[in-house]
Amino acid sequence: MLEKVKSMNEALPVMYLLDLIYLVLGEVIILILFPEPAQYAVGFLAGVLYAVFASYHLGYRIHRVVYGQANMTRTLVIGYFVRLLVMVALFAVLYYFNIGDLIAALIGMFAMKISAYLQPSAVKFIQKLKKRG
Repeated sequence: MLEKVKSMNEALPVMYLLDLIYLVLGEVIILILFPEPAQYAVGFLAGVLYAVFASYHLGYRIHRVVYGQANMTRTLVIGYFVRLLVMVALFAVLYYFNIGDLIAALIGMFAMKISAYLQPSAVKFIQKLKKRG
């Protein structure tokens, strides 16, 4: 599975690692700072899971366009609306069933941005670690 993801987009495995670190740090902070952390923790988890889904979906769509299997505009616009629909559905489920905090979910969704920005630095750091043995 990891090889399939890596063949589609080399950056995704490192981004997923950074998403996992973001998730763990965020959940620890939530557990320490909030007296009733359950709703915040579920919302944050849902947001990070959405970020993982969105990263994979966007990478898949870009892969299809780059390798000539699809029309660029149509593929990217449809992909955008799919991700938007999933995000709205996630917020609707969290709100309707009152199982997670919407603000925490939104903060969790920032995992995609943070991992995308930190990915080049993380790759350099991992390569330095591999050189040391």
